[in-house]
Formats: sequence, C-alpha cells, structure tokens
Amino acid sequence: LLPLETTRRQVDELLQGKPETVIAVQAKPNEVTPPVLFALAYQLYQQQHYHDAMFWFYTAQLRARSDANKSLDQSVQQGVTKLSEQFGSGISAYALSHPAEMESAMVQALRWDKTAQRRYNPRWVALHGSEVQTSREYAFLPMERWPQIDQLTHREYARGFAKLMVSLRGPSGFTLSD
Repeated sequence: LLPLETTRRQVDELLQGKPETVIAVQAKPNEVTPPVLFALAYQLYQQQHYHDAMFWFYTAQLRARSDANKSLDQSVQQGVTKLSEQFGSGISAYALSHPAEMESAMVQALRWDKTAQRRYNPRWVALHGSEVQTSREYAFLPMERWPQIDQLTHREYARGFAKLMVSLRGPSGFTLSD
C-alpha cells in the first residue's frame, strides 16, 4: 500500500505552517516520505530558517533520487525533479547566493544520511511516475539491492555537489571528507 493519504495530509499541514507538524516531522524524519521533507524544507525557508531549510531540502532530494533509482519506471525520475523544483526554487536560489551556508548544510545532510535509518516505504515514488495511471502494480528492483542503491546514489549525489562547488569556487573550493 502506497502512503498517499498520510503523505498528502502531512504535506498540506506543513504548507499551512502548522507548528505541531513542523515539530513532529523534525522529531521523526526517518518515518516520513521525501515529499514531506520537501514540504518541511519549504516551510522552514518561508520562516527564514535557511540552514535547516537547505538541510532538509538536500536530504529530501537525496532520498527521493535514491527511491527513484529503485523503481523500474523511468518516468519517476522526472517526477522527482518536478518535486524538487516545486518545493525548492527559493531554497536553491538562496543556496547558490550563499555557497558557504549551502556547503555546510550539504555536508550535514550527507553525513546524517549515511547513518539515518529510513523507515518509510520507498515505493511512494511510484505515485510520481506514469505507470501509476495505467497499472496497479509498480515494478521495483529487488529489495536486497536497495541498500546498495542508497549507497551508490549517496556517492553520486556527493560527487555532483562537489562539482557544483568547484564551479562556484574553483578547484580548491570543496572537499567532502566522509
């Protein structure tokens, strides 16, 4: 069963700025799907908590991309990109104009993700693909491969961020030591 209703309710409450939902999601971030973390990041950005907004945004991006990489429906990749754009345009603009703060939040997100246990259903991502329109079954790679996919996605995400920092600061601009 895909976590549609719970995710939708939590996202709506976050977008409405309900303080109890902001607190609850931050207290148990491993229990919620990436769209909820995207909405949390958006709300924190609206409240001018820029570091926390970037941290949760990057965490949501990383987890969403990792979950998309587990799906055999390639259209979920585009769905994840749309989610990122929907909730993160302001955060991304802020981050690019504050590279030191962006780097700090990214390093924190990457370090946190290495040890944080995900306790949500990664199949949520099927809701953002085209198969959801035509199928009741969603094709994913075997579950035993998921930890490896998480690790590979983590490395690729860190590598992509390092390249971004080099483009912003020059070759000596960023080293992720983890």
